[in-house]
Amino acid sequence: MQKGSSCDEIYLRGEFAMDKILVTGAAGFFASRFCEYYKDKYEIIPLKRNDLDIRDENKVVNVIKNIKPNYVLHTAAIADTGKCEQDKETSYDINVLGSRNIAKGCSLSGAKLIQLSTEQLFNGNTEEGPYSEDVKPVPNTTYGAHKLMAEDEIKKILEEAYILRLTWMFGFPERFKKVNANIIWNVMKAALSNSIMKIPVNEYRGMTYVYDLIDNIPKIMELPYGTYHTGSENNFSTYDIAEHVVKELGLSYRIKDIIQKDEDKFKEYARDLRVSNSKLKSFGVVFADTKEAVSNCINDFSYKV
Repeated sequence: MQKGSSCDEIYLRGEFAMDKILVTGAAGFFASRFCEYYKDKYEIIPLKRNDLDIRDENKVVNVIKNIKPNYVLHTAAIADTGKCEQDKETSYDINVLGSRNIAKGCSLSGAKLIQLSTEQLFNGNTEEGPYSEDVKPVPNTTYGAHKLMAEDEIKKILEEAYILRLTWMFGFPERFKKVNANIIWNVMKAALSNSIMKIPVNEYRGMTYVYDLIDNIPKIMELPYGTYHTGSENNFSTYDIAEHVVKELGLSYRIKDIIQKDEDKFKEYARDLRVSNSKLKSFGVVFADTKEAVSNCINDFSYKV
């Protein structure tokens, strides 16, 4: 199997040139932080929704061919599962056709693709996780189905692609950067607003500190092309993790005022979205487990309520 970029691919003009990375969805939670974090390491070309309509095949291909990036980090998507259910056509156009167009542009320009996919592919699997890359995904949502279709479209077009199936990311708000709903911020908002969150005890999934993923992207870019389950592993329930967040925020005495067990949601069939990152570990790419990652995130931002 081929490998990603190496020093042989970097041309010399008095000094080593920066790899050029075109980033789609550059205003998003992950991408906005990635672009800022690596602005001095790579030549970052951030493209937001208004800069490029990924549904327009000709425009996508021309933009990528003109920019001539070494990599395209494709993060643009409709990730709101509710919106995908309500408007399946738009979800398909952006999540499937948009990804296909990006892959075509990469193929015609010689760029390598880093495609962000999702744990949500396994929403309909009935066996227990954690799931390896060899397990056949059974998505039962429009979003999951379309992200799996996007993976298949990319594989038909492009060999030089990294498909990263991500877990739920978390992090704090930052100036001029988007923040998505996530386990830490959701709990913190509940604490600040004196409201109680109901959190399922029958849901199990990995949750990843956004900067752990950002730190590991350059390492992944050196690996063989292929599909990787990417992010923190976790065997605790979502409620257990929320409880850990409360304690790490210094609010143990207020647990019952902030979070409440939801024992009805997923009662009949536990929701198990856990994925195994053993494949990445075998290449030396390591993520902290979710509890450790939560602690690291809160310590990094020195947040105590």
